[in-house]
Amino acid sequence: MIGAKQLLDDNYALERVIGCGDSGIVVAARHARLGLRVALKFLRPDRPRTPEVTKRFVREGQINARIQNAHVTRVLDIGRLPDAEPFLVLEHLQGCDLGALLAARGPLASGDAVAYVRQACAGLASVHGHGVIHRDLRPENLFLTLAPNGSPLIKLLDFGLAEETNHAQEVSLNRSELGPAPVVAPEQLRGERRADAKSDIWALGAALFTLLSGRSPFERSYASETYLAILSGRVPDLCALRPDIERSLAAVVERCLTPNPDKRFTSAAELGAALTPFSGTGPRSAGSRSPSAPPPPPTAGRARRDTPAPNSELPAPNSELPAPNSGFPAKNGGPPLKHRAHSAENRVPSHC
Repeated sequence: MIGAKQLLDDNYALERVIGCGDSGIVVAARHARLGLRVALKFLRPDRPRTPEVTKRFVREGQINARIQNAHVTRVLDIGRLPDAEPFLVLEHLQGCDLGALLAARGPLASGDAVAYVRQACAGLASVHGHGVIHRDLRPENLFLTLAPNGSPLIKLLDFGLAEETNHAQEVSLNRSELGPAPVVAPEQLRGERRADAKSDIWALGAALFTLLSGRSPFERSYASETYLAILSGRVPDLCALRPDIERSLAAVVERCLTPNPDKRFTSAAELGAALTPFSGTGPRSAGSRSPSAPPPPPTAGRARRDTPAPNSELPAPNSELPAPNSGFPAKNGGPPLKHRAHSAENRVPSHC
């Protein structure tokens, strides 16, 4: 076990577990000499560990560190455990991911949802400019925090599935490589070897649809049904789900989600420009609040199955933390903690 007061790598005082997902566990920490709060990401010890998994984890940190943009979470360093296992040192964020916000409050006001996705477009444009495809864009990987001037700020999280466009590599079509079913673009399902920028645009359109409607445009009970829905290209009528949404905004979302990549927006910048007329001006849905208003009490029944409920129980600051080579609760053996807000206190804060 790693104690909460133990120094890791002679630098980091561990505090508490703040997130867990399919492959990683994240712990809040403080640099012992600088006093800087950070988040440390480790590979989950209960998942298969191969040299390729470790190599990909390190590559995640290297890719992420190259992208210096206000809308991309920063990787500060890559450390090593005593057994040489790597861990990532990330900036520590205060806020919540948009999946948690959606679970707590329901569909977002159209102006807010569009404003958040426009910021994501700015970050994604920088990601693509560095020759990187994110491949895992969804509300849970769009993090809402505050900029230094106090305004809402969206940051892209989790580059675990990211792919470099200038590196020739095989992309397996198994479930783990494709990513979560709701965010797999149809061209990947059709067997194309490489995702590209338009695959990310498709996923960002799906995220915007979800933020506006409260549901994924294609998600079904089983992955196979979801894949068939994605391949069909039939997008639910957003205006039927949200009558207050302008038809022209729904058309922007539908263009993102067309199964033909050539008919989508050509870049994240073009998508951001197309969303500009709808940013911050749309009517608020019943019960929706501004980003500066305090959230309503979370309702347990509304928590998404793959996202921690806001204010969910986490180990106390002075509790023992699982060692990198110790057991970790199985996915179905405890609370459904999901590593989405991987460098933050994973809860809906007062500014969300």
